[in-house]
This record gives sequence, C-alpha cells and structure tokens, in this order.
Amino acid sequence: IDLLHNAYAPTQEEVDHAKRAIEAAEEGERTGLGVVSLNGKMVDAPIINHAQAVLERAAASGVRR
Repeated sequence: IDLLHNAYAPTQEEVDHAKRAIEAAEEGERTGLGVVSLNGKMVDAPIINHAQAVLERAAASGVRR
C-alpha cells in the first residue's frame, strides 16, 4: 500500500508550485488583473483547477501543504 500511496502522492515540489499558482491567481483577483503569470507562464482556470487537485491529493495522502 505504501508503494501505491507514494506513487500517487504529489511531490513537495508539485505542492509548492500549486500553492504559488493559487497565490498568484488570488493576488491577481485582489488587484483586478484579468491575467496573471507565474515564472513567465500564464496562470488561467485550467492551471488553477490542476493546482487545487494537487493540493487535494496532497492532503489526502498526508503530504504537508
């Protein structure tokens, strides 16, 4: 079971990136920006949805957020 658990759990790097993407989007929303970027890449709805899914998987698998 640990093998499967680890195979599907996001890495800490993935969790950190997901947090930064969500923070960038939230900051853009607060400042009224229609589009935001993170590390030179656009952060849009599909990116936010993926980031939220990563954080949900992290929480379910016990990876710290």
